[in-house]
Amino acid sequence: MANGTQSRDGRELSPGLRTAVTITAVIDVIVGLAFLFAPETGFTPWPTAISPVLLRFIGSIILGNGIGAWLVARQGTWESARALFTVALVYGVVMLVALPYHLLAGNANPILWAYFVVDLLFIVPIGYIYWTQERSRSLPMRTMENNR
Repeated sequence: MANGTQSRDGRELSPGLRTAVTITAVIDVIVGLAFLFAPETGFTPWPTAISPVLLRFIGSIILGNGIGAWLVARQGTWESARALFTVALVYGVVMLVALPYHLLAGNANPILWAYFVVDLLFIVPIGYIYWTQERSRSLPMRTMENNR
């Protein structure tokens, strides 16, 4: 780890995953700021009209996730990444259900199918990383229980 301490479970993120989290942090900060300051800039970051207060709310959430991802990249352990990955996994799965429902009901701009595809492209690796990290986290416990 960067600060020389050992995490509780001792598992550091791989360099590739740490880089991916860093890139995600940068993207989230940029997108979060775009939403946050959309009323002042006149930039429309969504295909449908959104009230200024909702734009700022969405921007704040995305910006918060970006700062959280930056902290995860800086800390570099699964222990630090766990909550952020859980949030991403829950959000991604909920959107995979909610978006098609909304689109098939005929109430949404069809461009949101692109968002659905992007969500799917991200949720699969996030789910795989979460599953493998959590599985490896529980393996030492299972091994200790089997040796009793």
